[in-house]
Amino acid sequence: MNSLTEVRLIAVRELDRLRSKMFVISTAVMMVLVAGLLIGLKLLGGSATKIGFVEEGFAGQVTAVATAMKLDVEKQTVPSQKEGERLVLEGELDALVLDGPLRMVVKGEPDEQLEAALSALGQQSALNAELVKAGADPAQVNQAVAGASVEVVSLEGSDEQRETRLGLAMALAVLLFIMLQTSGILVAQGVVEEKSSRVVELLLSSVRPWQLMAGKVLGLGLLGFLQMGLVVAAGVGAQLATGALDLPGGDLTGTVVWSLVWFVAGYTLYALLYAAVAATVSRQEDIGGVSAPIQILLMGGYFLCFTLVPADPDGTLVRILSFVPVFAPLLMPIRAVYGAPLWEQLASIGVTLVVIAALVWLAGRIYANSVLRTGGRVSLKEAMRAGD
Repeated sequence: MNSLTEVRLIAVRELDRLRSKMFVISTAVMMVLVAGLLIGLKLLGGSATKIGFVEEGFAGQVTAVATAMKLDVEKQTVPSQKEGERLVLEGELDALVLDGPLRMVVKGEPDEQLEAALSALGQQSALNAELVKAGADPAQVNQAVAGASVEVVSLEGSDEQRETRLGLAMALAVLLFIMLQTSGILVAQGVVEEKSSRVVELLLSSVRPWQLMAGKVLGLGLLGFLQMGLVVAAGVGAQLATGALDLPGGDLTGTVVWSLVWFVAGYTLYALLYAAVAATVSRQEDIGGVSAPIQILLMGGYFLCFTLVPADPDGTLVRILSFVPVFAPLLMPIRAVYGAPLWEQLASIGVTLVVIAALVWLAGRIYANSVLRTGGRVSLKEAMRAGD
């Protein structure tokens, strides 16, 4: 068999974890949490203002003005003013709007947006009446006035969209952190499990150490990518069904694509590090000690996502750190949500890939020189020198 075939067989062996209850349960829980969060945002996003009208024709005028002012209203025709007032007192209606003269009946304090919409309608009616007295055509004048508007070009989007981007960025940071940490630990546990059970000795009688490591990283990576893809798919499905996030479709698509790209890059980088240090120990209890520096780096990037990035996503320090490979898988996707230039995103992924290429050699050397040595912990210095 050639090298690629052997790596593929090792990877397929790792994919058996698909059938484990832990994988199925954890994936299902994350999918439900992501979808549930978006559905919850939609349900808690506020409901339409319920307005009662005695005259159906007048209701159309009010709802048209309210819609133009981006006020979500729900109209309801009532048989009489008395019945409408009763419904307002009982909380069935938020307001009762009457014509001739224009009045708004509320239980307590009026809705400011609705009051502004009705004031605009009243002013328009008064203007139309004066135009008729002056012999002008109100429809023609209103059309001319409506066309004389200012074009607004927002460089950052509305406040609501910025808040949505912030929430999306934070959720993405949490998801990426969980997936990178979980996948990396799985790699470390798998390496130590095979080493402590002496299964690795049987495997290495058929394949080379670097092939075994590459197959393990590839197999568990495919497992993590599948899990990440299912969770993202659950979120996208919930978004399409509810429209909970007020963002353009292109922004959401780009976020999904880049999050998957960075998961692959981040997983490969951290998995190689975890595999290398795990090969230096023979007991599961020792994994925490040797992997602590890696955990610190991963946690550092995670905390930076919640401190530096939201405060100043384009600041000098944030931009520099987003090019550092151990931080880039978490920082750059978040900066992308905030609109980081495409060239910076591509450059960051390029630097990360170069470092991954170097890690393939370094981690492979440490793994090959340590994985067959049982007993005490093998120092990295010894692992690098062994075989020279």
